[in-house]
Amino acid sequence: MLRRGVRLALVLGLLATGAACSGGEGSGDGGKVELTLLSHYGSDPAKSGLDKMIAQWNQENPDIQVKSEVVKFDDLLTTLTVRQTGGRGADIVSAYGLWGGQLQKANVLAKVPDDVAKSIKSSYSPAALGAVTTGDTLLGYPTELNTYVLFYNKKILAAAGVTKPPATWAELQDVAKKVVKRDAKGNIQVEGLSLIQDGDNKSVHPFLSLLDSTGGKFLGPDGTAQFDNTEGKAALKLEADLAAAKATNTSVSPTKQFRSGGVAMAIQAGWWVGSLKTQMAAKYSSDVGVAPIPGPTAGSKGSLAYGFFMGVNQRSKHADEAWKFLAWLNDHKADSGVTGMGQYLADMGLIPPRTSDLATLKKSLDDPNLVPIYDAASYAMPEPNQPGAYEAKTALHNSIMTVLANGKSPDEALAQAAKAVKPQ
Repeated sequence: MLRRGVRLALVLGLLATGAACSGGEGSGDGGKVELTLLSHYGSDPAKSGLDKMIAQWNQENPDIQVKSEVVKFDDLLTTLTVRQTGGRGADIVSAYGLWGGQLQKANVLAKVPDDVAKSIKSSYSPAALGAVTTGDTLLGYPTELNTYVLFYNKKILAAAGVTKPPATWAELQDVAKKVVKRDAKGNIQVEGLSLIQDGDNKSVHPFLSLLDSTGGKFLGPDGTAQFDNTEGKAALKLEADLAAAKATNTSVSPTKQFRSGGVAMAIQAGWWVGSLKTQMAAKYSSDVGVAPIPGPTAGSKGSLAYGFFMGVNQRSKHADEAWKFLAWLNDHKADSGVTGMGQYLADMGLIPPRTSDLATLKKSLDDPNLVPIYDAASYAMPEPNQPGAYEAKTALHNSIMTVLANGKSPDEALAQAAKAVKPQ
């Protein structure tokens, strides 16, 4: 799950050198193929769930054995890069979709076989596909998928006389202003609406979710800025108005203060459900509500989808075997009737990217807060991932923060960000 950023400038620079790699562990005794899979799934339940599926494969396929290697998410791209440049790249890589364009440009990823690509394109949600596609090129199997929604504290809203979550921008502003609380010195005690998240470029995903509700876009297919227009200016003006009214404050950490009642509403990714359940225990059901992120008019809504994928190293000595394993990993059925990967992701509170899994699992959801998160997969803006997307994201974040923290004009800030976007 994406919760913290990594220092991408250095590692993306290393990838740009295009160093070759060998990939894989080669063949063992008796012609047995040994594959390595590099991921960030190093803690439970992610680790044990993936290990269980790999163990099942290894038992059923003695001639193709898979070994899991894990690192922390913050170290994943660095590890992938260092091993790649040193000729020790893993056969199978699990990577954040945002990195896809750069990995493709550096010739790290193998082409998805035509039959596999056809199967993926016909089986996965638009949001999942968009998050793992660069231009017209599919990078691999979509796995972890997250969408953004509006989290709110039901008790805080009810105490302010608000009986249902906001459904338009006007209502969003009105509620945020009603519920914000400050002490006698003006220090914020309850933030009305959080517009940031954890990690680097923390202001961008909430903004893009609001931008999506207007029909706006972040980047064009060629990597040019698409946000410095009427839609982008309207979304950032909304945020500027909330900041001017002191209903939002970038010094407040939603992931630390929402659970204790210090934040009334927050635009966050769906993985947060699992964390809040653990942190809030019994209070989760009574206090936490989830709704679509409202748009400027009734009925409009927006979200951002980001995802991870599993692909094959272009220099793997055993690409055919790697694709065979990935096909099984993502297609085999669990006892529940959905795919093993779909059940694995759902058990962690994540959205299954396969449409059939999504439809089946949605019928049996025991937490109503998951419904808006699942629904958003059908309309969310996929996070662009072409080369230069990360740098564009950084430029946009820097400009948004000048508005939220320093009161800069939204129009001027967006123009500055658009100027800094350099298509690659």
